[in-house]
Amino acid sequence: MSKDPTDRTPLHGTIVAEHKRCGKKNCRCARGELHGPYYYRRWREWDGTQRKEYVPRERVAEVRKALEENRTPSFRELLRMLRELGELTEEKTRKARERVEQELGRYWHGRTLRNRRTFPAETRDRALYRAAREQIVASFGWKITEDDFVTLQGMIRSERKRRNRLGLPWKRYDVAAGGEVVALALNLDELPSYREHIADSHIQTAEEAGKNGEAEDEEEGTQEEGPTAEEVQAEGS
Repeated sequence: MSKDPTDRTPLHGTIVAEHKRCGKKNCRCARGELHGPYYYRRWREWDGTQRKEYVPRERVAEVRKALEENRTPSFRELLRMLRELGELTEEKTRKARERVEQELGRYWHGRTLRNRRTFPAETRDRALYRAAREQIVASFGWKITEDDFVTLQGMIRSERKRRNRLGLPWKRYDVAAGGEVVALALNLDELPSYREHIADSHIQTAEEAGKNGEAEDEEEGTQEEGPTAEEVQAEGS
C-alpha cells in the first residue's frame, strides 16, 4: 500500500469517514463513543476488486481535490446529462420547425407528410421549391419557376399512376447513375419557363452562328485584299 495517497495518476475513488472500536473493555468506545473519524480512500480496480487506503487527516482536502479533478461521471449523472442534451436538442428542433413553418407552411415536416392522408401535394411541392430552389434549378438546367415546378410534379405523378394502372414500368437502370432512375416521357412544352428556355437557346444559337459567319467573312475579305505573289514580284522589279 502506498504511503502517499496522491502519488497515483489519475486518482480515482471516494473519501469515506469511518469510526472504530479499539476493543478495550474500559475504553469509551465500548460505551458507544467510537474513535475517529478516520479517513480512507475507497476505489474499485478494473477487475472489480475493492481497495481501501488510509488518508491522513491533514491530506484529506488535497486528496479530495485530486479525486474531483479525475472524477468520472456516475451513471445517474450520465443519464442526467443525456436527458439535458435531449431536451436541448428537442428545443432546437422545435424552434427550427417553427421557423420552417413560418417560411414554408405547416405541411412541410416529414412526420406530418407521413401521417396526413389528405396532405395537399401542391403545398408540399411549393415548400420543396422554396427550400431548395438553387439545387432544383441547377438539376433541371433551366430557370424553372415555382408554378412550372408544381405543374411538372403533377405531370410526373399522373404519368406514374397511368403506367402503374397499365402495368408499365416507369423506372430503368442507369449505369452512370449507378442505380434505378425514373424514366418518363413528358411534354415539357406545357411549361412556359421551358418554352422560354428553348427560345433563348435558339436565339443564342442564331447569334453565335451570325458571329461565326461574320468572322468567316472578315477572314475571307482579308485574304482577298492581300497582294498576290505576282504583284509582290512586280513591285520588287
